[in-house]
Amino acid sequence: MKQAVALFDFDDTLAKGDTIYRLLEKDIKAHPLHIMKFLNVGILFIGYKLHLNSFEKSKEALLWPLKYMSDEDCKQFYNDYVKPTYYANVVDVLNEHKQNGLFVVICTASTERYMRYTDLNANILIGTKVDANNHIIGNNCKGKYKIGYILEALEKAHIDIDYEHSYGYSDSNSDIPMLSLVKNRYRIQKKTGKIIDFIE
Repeated sequence: MKQAVALFDFDDTLAKGDTIYRLLEKDIKAHPLHIMKFLNVGILFIGYKLHLNSFEKSKEALLWPLKYMSDEDCKQFYNDYVKPTYYANVVDVLNEHKQNGLFVVICTASTERYMRYTDLNANILIGTKVDANNHIIGNNCKGKYKIGYILEALEKAHIDIDYEHSYGYSDSNSDIPMLSLVKNRYRIQKKTGKIIDFIE
C-alpha cells in the first residue's frame, strides 16, 4: 500500500545533543571511577581507525553504563535526561504529520535499550539493537544502514513509501541515505532546532 511517511532522526533532530553523552555523564556523576573506562574506549576507537576492529565493537565500549542499569533505570534515564531536551517545534511537526495521516518513523543510532521508552507519537521507533550483554546486534543504525532497517520495518507494516508526499528530517549529512527515500527533506539546525531546507 502506498503511504506518505515522515522520517525523523533523533539526536540533534528531535532532541538537543547526543543521548549517549548524556548517558555517560549520568554514569560518571554516579560512579566517578568509571572515567577510567574511557581508556578502553580510546584504544578500541584507535583500533577502528586502523581497521583492527569494527565500529560496532568500538561503540559497544561506550555503552558500559547500560551494564549497571535495569529496565526501570533506562526508563528513568530517558524521562529525566532525554525528554527535557526535546525541540518543541520539531515535536510539533512530528505530531502534525501524524494527525495528517502520515506514517511516522523515528530512526536513530541511539540504542533501543532506552529509546523504547520514548513518549513521542511515532508509529515505529528504530534504533541500534543490543542483546542482553549490550553487544550490538547487526549494524549500528546510522548512515546507509538506516535504509535497510526502515524498509524492513515498512515492509512488515505493508507500506510502500509515497515518495512525492513524504518527509524527512535530520541535522546531519550522514542521514542523506535515509532522506533519499523521500522528496521533502529538512535540516534541523543544531543548538537552535530551527527547521530549514536540507541542502547537501
